[in-house]
Amino acid sequence: MSGAALTASATGEPYERLRVFAEALSLIESRYVDERGADALVYDAIGGLTQGLDDHSVFMDPERYRETREQTSGEYYGVGISIDSRDGGIHVLQPMDGSPAEEAGILSGDVIVAVDGVRIEVAGDDALLSKIKGRRGSIVVLTVVRGEKELDFPVRRDQVRTRSVESRLLGDGLGWAKVSRFQRRTADELRRALAELKETNGGPLTGLVLDLRGNPGGYLNQAVAVADLWLSEGIIVSTVGRERPEPAGRARASGTDREVGVVVLVDGGSASAAEIVAGALQDHGRAKLIGYTTWGKGSVQQFFDLPDGSALKLTTARYYTPSGRSIHGSGIEPDVSLGPRGGLGPDFDVEVALAGAPSPDWAAGDPELRLAMAYLVEGEALAGRVRGLRTVLDGGAGAE
Repeated sequence: MSGAALTASATGEPYERLRVFAEALSLIESRYVDERGADALVYDAIGGLTQGLDDHSVFMDPERYRETREQTSGEYYGVGISIDSRDGGIHVLQPMDGSPAEEAGILSGDVIVAVDGVRIEVAGDDALLSKIKGRRGSIVVLTVVRGEKELDFPVRRDQVRTRSVESRLLGDGLGWAKVSRFQRRTADELRRALAELKETNGGPLTGLVLDLRGNPGGYLNQAVAVADLWLSEGIIVSTVGRERPEPAGRARASGTDREVGVVVLVDGGSASAAEIVAGALQDHGRAKLIGYTTWGKGSVQQFFDLPDGSALKLTTARYYTPSGRSIHGSGIEPDVSLGPRGGLGPDFDVEVALAGAPSPDWAAGDPELRLAMAYLVEGEALAGRVRGLRTVLDGGAGAE
């Protein structure tokens, strides 16, 4: 190890700390009861540096970093879930559409507590996450907590295609576009999807539902590019790190759709980059938000490549919406709230709020989408009915 060199040549306060570290490293390598490789010790040490930081700042060894890049830009063999590790569990934000996890019955809100019988308190969340991926066609058993029950789900690993945009024409000039996460090419995918909707419709859309439910975030520049589709000027998001606040994205006039009415669907699984888009469109008055209070992840992470193929993912700033709101820890409140954060569905009779408004058959089981469609047609009349129904449920108190 390099302890001797550090001890011999280093001077000054920062290097005194390194001398302590080098001596501790040397003692563990030479005296610990079980032999431990130098690489493992160094990786453990770097991982330890991040443990006193926030939950999103982590060290990734070369294998884990490679897998992370695959998830954001390519294809991999796994089960297809968006997750967040917190509070001693691996929380499922959303199973990807058509993924092995969805087919096996995994639901948004499930908490993974064991993989192939190994509990999180024994292995740790990083180790469990690495066990979820494996050979194509092999079975992994996910143990989840759902409500008061603990359930086992055998899931067959398969290739997970990480397409991030799905779209459909709702009829009467209305379109729906769901962004499941913000990957490297999400803005381009969404532009193509919107162009196809217009072509199918035979002309410009009159209204659009932008569905960000269960979206865990992703690339900041893609969030900026998506919000810019409907904003012609102004700040989209600002970041504050160790220096003064800096605009991280501004809207440009070119390519902006100023005419289409936009409703954004959000829920407790909408996080990070999804909250940037929702907050920007809300602050600029360009869209109405319908759903539930968002996750509240208002921090920016950057990847710093290290020489051996590993990386540090560090929180380098917190972001703010155009009006100066920080949503970190609190989330974004929708304009039309359908219930408390994490609600499993609207806490009122949807049919009463809809007042007979039509919706396509495939949306029958999606009350939030049906309400968003109705808002595009009725506007504040629908919002007023929702607020009235929630006021009754809240015992006369204001609903929002």
